[in-house]
Amino acid sequence: MFILHTVTKKISIRLKEQELKQIDQLIEYGIFKSRSEAIRELIRLGAENLTYLSEVSKALEKMFELEKAEGKIPIDLSGATKQLLKERKMSYEINF
Repeated sequence: MFILHTVTKKISIRLKEQELKQIDQLIEYGIFKSRSEAIRELIRLGAENLTYLSEVSKALEKMFELEKAEGKIPIDLSGATKQLLKERKMSYEINF
């Protein structure tokens, strides 16, 4: 039976008082056992979200490349995506 130990490094961070109160509240509720555990897990969750957002951003860039190449977007868009495209158009007008 192997027990795999993950090597961790100790770091110092600065948090706003309100952020620390939120972490302490999570500990008080029993969600986490310590500040270290809470911060470690919150960083991991944040990193996962960044990965997801990066993938979405790459997909949107590919879609915009298709739009430039074909003169239109090859899929039907509605709702929030239309708003994104409207903002993108305004951004292009500002940049050019």
